[in-house]
Amino acid sequence: MLSGMTITHITSRCPRLGIIPYTVALLIVGYCIGFLDIETGGGLGTLSQSISLWIAMDPHLLLFAFLPVLLFGDAMSIVWHDFQRTAAQCVLLAGPGVLIGTALMYLVAKYIFPFGWSDFECAAFGSVLAATDPVAVVGLLKEMGASRVLTMQIAGESLLNDGVAIVVWLVFFNFMKGGEAGAEILWSFLRLAAGGCAFGVVCGLVGSRWISLASDRLVHTDSLVQVTLTITVAYVSFFVGENELKVSGVLATIFTALMVSRICKPLLCDKDGLQAIWHTLEFFGNTILFVLCGVFAYTACKKVEWADFAWLGLLYILGNLARGLMIAMLAPLVNLVGGSDVTRTTWRECVVMTWGGLRGAVGLALVLSMRDLLIQQGKEYTANLMVFFISGFATLTLLINATTCSLLLKYLGLTKPLEAQTAILQTLRQELMAASKKAFSDSLATDERFKAVHQRELDMLLEHLEEELGDPSQEIFNQSYSCGSSNPHLKTDADDQGDSVRRMASDPQMYPAWGHWWWGFEEVRVDRGVALRKEDSSHFLEQKRLGVAAKGTYQERVVYRKLFMSMLRAEYMRLIEVGMLPRRASGAAVLLASVDAADDFAHIGLNDWKIMERRLVQRVNSIRRKVSEMLSPYFSFAPVEINGGFFFDLFTVVAFIDAHHTVSHRMLKSECLQTNARADVIAESLSEIEAAHQLLKENGIGAAQISKVRTMQLAAMLFETQKDLVAKWKREGVISEKEMEELLHLIKHGMEQSESLLKKKVMNNGEVSPAASPSKAPAVHPAPE
Repeated sequence: MLSGMTITHITSRCPRLGIIPYTVALLIVGYCIGFLDIETGGGLGTLSQSISLWIAMDPHLLLFAFLPVLLFGDAMSIVWHDFQRTAAQCVLLAGPGVLIGTALMYLVAKYIFPFGWSDFECAAFGSVLAATDPVAVVGLLKEMGASRVLTMQIAGESLLNDGVAIVVWLVFFNFMKGGEAGAEILWSFLRLAAGGCAFGVVCGLVGSRWISLASDRLVHTDSLVQVTLTITVAYVSFFVGENELKVSGVLATIFTALMVSRICKPLLCDKDGLQAIWHTLEFFGNTILFVLCGVFAYTACKKVEWADFAWLGLLYILGNLARGLMIAMLAPLVNLVGGSDVTRTTWRECVVMTWGGLRGAVGLALVLSMRDLLIQQGKEYTANLMVFFISGFATLTLLINATTCSLLLKYLGLTKPLEAQTAILQTLRQELMAASKKAFSDSLATDERFKAVHQRELDMLLEHLEEELGDPSQEIFNQSYSCGSSNPHLKTDADDQGDSVRRMASDPQMYPAWGHWWWGFEEVRVDRGVALRKEDSSHFLEQKRLGVAAKGTYQERVVYRKLFMSMLRAEYMRLIEVGMLPRRASGAAVLLASVDAADDFAHIGLNDWKIMERRLVQRVNSIRRKVSEMLSPYFSFAPVEINGGFFFDLFTVVAFIDAHHTVSHRMLKSECLQTNARADVIAESLSEIEAAHQLLKENGIGAAQISKVRTMQLAAMLFETQKDLVAKWKREGVISEKEMEELLHLIKHGMEQSESLLKKKVMNNGEVSPAASPSKAPAVHPAPE
């Protein structure tokens, strides 16, 4: 699992590595694990013991444990309309196609290979190679960006021919065990195939009916019931069909998922949550199966002769030619049953369908069952050869076909978007840029806090965004986003702006707790601001000792403090969501923890600043700090050094003051919260704000540093605005999943570049308020990258 998570994380952050399909990367990891285990003689300790157990396990465990969840997840994601209009084509490729492929590979194993296998062994071997693996194919198609029809043809064929191939394999596998051949071949095939489809439809209808009975969005448990039902019907359909009814469990699971997908989409309480759970299950299954495939493949390589590698190369070539011949033979019939020009298959699609016929872990599970039987029959070398050829063939298709399939699609022009679609995407990029500029202007006009931003740096940021999103139209490019007209303190000219900042920072009269123009808040005025009196505290402790409930004004103050803490926690979360408090900023964790701790002392007063200050101020070169930098997921985005070798994160203090101001105003404006206790609690909040300002004043933190934080906050908010707009387009169906990922990648890249730019140009070499003594002037350092 660790390797799978590492691969997923790295490829999501490094687009160049993203060209390697996830399943291919897992296969390589499996090869490396097998190499280390064998070449060290099992010297990997517990890992070697685990590998030995996996190699010696019952092959049916792979089928029963992993196939249901993988097949159900892939089939449930299929759009019913796409499946319906290509169903006849998929059935043709999966039915006669598998039989043709099996016959061709039988000829290869019987008359070209020099190993002297029996007829039933050659037929079973050919049936395993005739099927494409849906686990590998569907994962590839999601990354290639092919058309819906081509994707459905390949994915639908893969899902169905996998079930048909297993049915054919079971028939010949039973004959390998000593069963008699004859008319039972046709009966066994019909029973396994038709019975599996019919049982799957019944399971799908029953499961859908139960899901409909638990479709109330307002009942929390209904969402849990629906998720559990989908997992249950996936395993029940496979296990009961395969083990009890003796029909194809694969086909039963596939048709169960198709029925659930067809009926239950409007009934789901939490569609996104259900998809997230199934994606996680598929991730676990894919990771285990393909790593095991790599381990088994390397293990098989050590048990064959060097000459067998040449036969494997020939098998790979002949296998691809056999699939191409099969598709060429069926192409006229595929177009005949397609019924419309939309589903018509051209020679280009045929080439992709041939090259995209990947093999994977399903074939490995089948050949492992054959291995055990052949070893029992005294044919150990034949068993090792079959495992070697099947695993090697799957490895070559994944390493060669999978990694080059996207290039083939581009070369054949099958992923090239229409000119109108390209124009729409370009328009959306321009709209995204215009929305950023509008959000920028609106923030400057409506939020007084952002009058302190560095205009020049934000101009550079917007120019960088335009480069990331493409060349916008001249009309959008010329839109004005200057804040000079609405800012009485800052001018659009960068030099005048810097003079203004220094002038305001040097004014000693600008230090009342709520009057800073760079804070942007109106003064909080209350009718009475009574702090907690000592007699109240002693009175409370006396009542607590005597077991008497607190009443009156004191009790109201406790309730209002807890209410204030609850609103403060919600405001911190809002700041995180809109980007004003970065998720990975140290303040994100410190502020939330301070609220939780302060809530325990609500009977005394608001003490969140005292609690937070102890965690906020740290030594620069302490061992604790160095360990924290290495292990902590949080970073100081605006660290400020102070006297005595200490430092604190300015972002955290700014967020603290902002949140207290916001909650105090919100509580004052509430018509249902009009008691003396409210005024007392707001007065306590103002005392907390004044304590935070005192820390800034004592260390010479003024307009210059606060302006830099405001600049970084506004920049982060612009990116969050872009992300929200892209997500909105996806919800409304304007863009596809792939297009959303492309836009988000551009936004993410621009955010990283701009964040680095702002840290270098805004946080470095910052001016210090002249109110502080030069000898005590703090140094502002950039946040760690």
